[in-house]
Order: sequence, then structure tokens, then C-alpha cells
Amino acid sequence: MTHISIGPLVRATSANSVTIWVECTQPCTVTLKVLPIESGDAPLPTGSSHTVIVGGHHYALVYLDGLQPATWYTYHLDIDGQEDIESVETTSEQHFKHQDTAPQLYCFRTMNVHEAGQAASQQTRLQLRLAYGSCRTSEDQEDDALSAFGSWLISHYEQREEQWPHLLLLIGDQIYADQPPAALKKVHPQLEQRASTFEDFALLYEYAWTKDSNVRQALAVVPTYMIFDDHEITDNWDTAPTWRAEALKKGWEQMLIDGLVAYWVYQGWGNLERRTQRDHSPLLTIMQEAEQHGQDILESLRVQIKEELYGRTDLHWHYTLPTVPAIFVADARVGRTAVFSDSKQEIYAPARIMSQQQMNELRTWVHTNTTGPLLLISSVPLLLPPAIGFIEYMAGKRFWRSTPLQWLGQHMAQLQQKVARKASFDHWPVYSATWQEFIHLLDECDQDMLILSGDVHFSYAMQAQRTGRKKQQRQLYQLVCTPLQNILSPRDRTLIEKQAPFSRISYGGLHTQMLPLYTADMKARVPHDILFQNTIALVTIETEEDGSYTVQQEYLGSIGGIVRVVGRTEPFGDMLSTPNK
Repeated sequence: MTHISIGPLVRATSANSVTIWVECTQPCTVTLKVLPIESGDAPLPTGSSHTVIVGGHHYALVYLDGLQPATWYTYHLDIDGQEDIESVETTSEQHFKHQDTAPQLYCFRTMNVHEAGQAASQQTRLQLRLAYGSCRTSEDQEDDALSAFGSWLISHYEQREEQWPHLLLLIGDQIYADQPPAALKKVHPQLEQRASTFEDFALLYEYAWTKDSNVRQALAVVPTYMIFDDHEITDNWDTAPTWRAEALKKGWEQMLIDGLVAYWVYQGWGNLERRTQRDHSPLLTIMQEAEQHGQDILESLRVQIKEELYGRTDLHWHYTLPTVPAIFVADARVGRTAVFSDSKQEIYAPARIMSQQQMNELRTWVHTNTTGPLLLISSVPLLLPPAIGFIEYMAGKRFWRSTPLQWLGQHMAQLQQKVARKASFDHWPVYSATWQEFIHLLDECDQDMLILSGDVHFSYAMQAQRTGRKKQQRQLYQLVCTPLQNILSPRDRTLIEKQAPFSRISYGGLHTQMLPLYTADMKARVPHDILFQNTIALVTIETEEDGSYTVQQEYLGSIGGIVRVVGRTEPFGDMLSTPNK
């Protein structure tokens, strides 16, 4: 009998639709049936999808529309006409002892039309609640903030309308392909060094998403959107212009391609709001056609992603969410500068953290959306603690490129790149071409911008303004929540604490400063305004009809297995954020 082996995961959700992702044990047709929680015996639509085969695994993305806005539904899945919401024993469960691995709740809430970006001006106050986090190793011995979040959802089920987030953003390092969990390596010795094949990556996703019942619970009820960072492939992936060429010489082509195939299947595919969105995506076309012909499409996906790897195409890993405020989820990894030649002019030119095409789309998005603050999601931070940000910016700035001292500039750029690679500088400030374009974009902005990020394994909040501007300025804020489960080493924590006395600095056209971070009761400041523990953040953004807004954030952590608020940012916003105020 066919069963569900991973999932179900609630993925892209709108005011009248939902998408459910599952992996099954055999080819089958998966049918989604829903029922309103509060009432409803009326006939409801159903959605069905046949599984697609990738590397011998069977996946389904079931899309259902015709739902009511702002409505809570319970759901169940039929497999080839047989009701089966319970999951088969997974590889993780076969080899590791876990209790009550199946979720207790199977439900979701559609967005209301205002959360989904429609007719926002008809409301006096709009509220968007979201949770976000990154960097989860799935090691058993550490407290797991994503697991704590699942437990928190269960305990707050009766208050779900007022307290549950409308969506969950997992923004990087959902798996550690280069550092597989110790327990998993014992069972699968081929993972001792790192994941290198699609099957290896699939094992890691299965372990990360099935070994903990609370994690499965969170993914089964909250609409979840994802974007990758380096550890989904390997540490410091794509950090320098020559990185890809060097990796290919090492024989890493299969690892890079299969890692991105796995990302697409397990994460990227479910980010699509509806099945017809982004028809031009060759990856989506392959998935849609596979439902009809039933053939294994691993090689077809590999062919497309190989083109991306060698810089011959742009597969558009970034995407937008039509919420209020609007959300742009950036690809800050694949679109980086990649150089395959030996030209010094190319190697030492100002580098990019996103492709020119993605930057153009970001600019269009900024000018299209008029209700602030605009939300930019980046797996790596744009604003770093002041001293670190300044050093990274100087490591990326290129000097004397078009002067008689060009030869000296190239030698200096060579040294800068060596320093950046040794220090693992791979955040926005070191990519000077994109940095300058983003600064110019801020000058064109009519709204404030809020960036949510992860990656650095400590949490903080910052604010920035353009330097040298006399008129009313738009504000740039950044909130960082990381890790979900991956505490900094004592050495790295010491380095971060030593730079903490520098709370503000100006560089690259921005004046940046740390924002206060408080304990849960708001009575004391967190030391250095930096939180060093496993956390997931809950953010609430309230927007008034006139465009003014407030933002509140609290960090949830697990202390001795008990879910607690472990930190808060002071509510902030700009009551003069709109041009007509």
C-alpha cells in the first residue's frame, strides 16, 4: 500500500488557494480534501495531482483553489482513493527512536484579501504576522528552535487566529549537506564527508523534516516559503568569482548540480503561488510534463541546472509574495559573480551578490508596490554589526580601476579577495557592484524597507539611513534571526563580542546603527544587543490606511524543552513614511 513518507507540508497559500507538498512511497494520485473548521457541510472543491518521479522518489504538489479568504480548514489526503493522512515509517524513524512522529493537527488558514495584497486601502489597519529563521543542523543534542515553534503552535491552537503567524519563512540552511548529523552518518557511511548525490541530499531532507514530531507539526499547518544558502550545498558555496571554476576542477560538478536539484524539488517547487505561475521556468515545465508521462526526470532537471552552473542561463530562484506589505525573496547565492576565465579585469572587478536581471526585477518591484514597509528577504544580511560591515565593505571596494594606477588596484584587489575568502566574507557589503546599485535604489524608494536575514548564527536588529541627504529620508531596517539550531563556537562568539562596542558607523553611502534588543520582560537590554542562542522570530507588521506602520518582533527559544520568549526588539516604525503625510 502506498503511504506518505515525508509531509504533508503546507506551502504557497493565497486568499482562495493552498498548495500541499508530499513525498510518497510509490507512484500514485494524491487528492486533497478540506473542511472549514468553524462550519460547513456544503460541498467543497478538491485538488488532485499525480506524483512525479525524481531519482526514484515520488513527489506531489497538490493545488486547490476555490477556497474562502481568511478561513481555517482542516484537511486530509487520499492516496489512490484510499484515505491516508498518517505517514509510513521513514528511514529516520526506522533507525532512530522518536516518539509520536505524526503531527497532531492538519489545518491551514487562507490569507484574507488584504494580507494577500488586494483592496488594502479599504481597511483602516492591516496586520501581517510572520515567523522566520535559518540555519538548522538537526543534531539531537542541541535545543531546536523549529521544534520549539511546533510545540508553541500546539499549545496556542485555541488562539491561532490572534497569535499564529500567517506564514513561515525558512531563509537558508534547512540542511547541512557539508556537515550531516552524526546520527545519520552512522547509518549512511557515504555521508561521512558530505552529501554529493541527489540520494544523499534526499536523505538529509527526510531526516530534517521527519525525525521530530514538532517540526513535522509546524510544517503541516503554517504556509511555508523557503530559500537556500550555502550549507544546502557546501560551506562558503559561491563566495568568490573564481569559486565555481575551482569547484569544477575539484570534480564537484555532480554535487553542485544534484544539490540544486534537491533544493528545487524539496524547497523551491512549493514556493509557487499557483501551478500556472512562472510558466517560463524550465524546471516548472519539466515538473508539469512529468505528471503526464510518468518518467524519472532527474536527468532532465540536471541538464537545466547544469546550464545555470556554467552561467549560460538564469533560472530565477528568487520570487515575490503579493502580501501587504509586499515581500521579495531574494536569491543571494546562485546569482553571484562567477568567472571562468583568467582575465584579471574580470576576476578583480566589483562583484555582484545577485544577477543584474534579479536587481532589475527588484527595482521594478520597489516602484510597483506603494504600501510600506517593503519586505526584502535575504539569506545573508545586508546590514552587519558596524565594525564587521565596514571591514567587509572595504574588502569589496575596488580602487584605481581606470587610472594609471590600475596595476596597483589589481594587486590590491587580489589581496582583498584573499582576505575576504580567509575571513569568510560573503555578505552584501563585500559585493560592491550590487551594493552601489542597492544604495541608488534606496534613493528611488518612496517607502521604508525592512530586510529579514539569517546566516550569521547570532540575532540582532539594525537601522540605516542614507548619508548626505537633507530631505526626509526613508528608513532601512534589518532584523536577523539565526540560528534555529547551530550555536556559535566560543572563539567566534568572542570575536563578535569584541567588536560590539562599535554600535554605529558610516560607510558606502549609509549610516548604520544597532537597535536595542531587550529581554522578554523589556526591563533589561540583552548584552551587546546581540542574542547568542537558538531562536525563531515572530514579527508583526501593522499598517495603517495612510501608510504609517509599526513593527514588533519577539524571539522564541527552547529552554530545557520549554518554549519561552527569550528576547524582543522595541517596536519601531516611521509615522512619516508616506509622501503625503
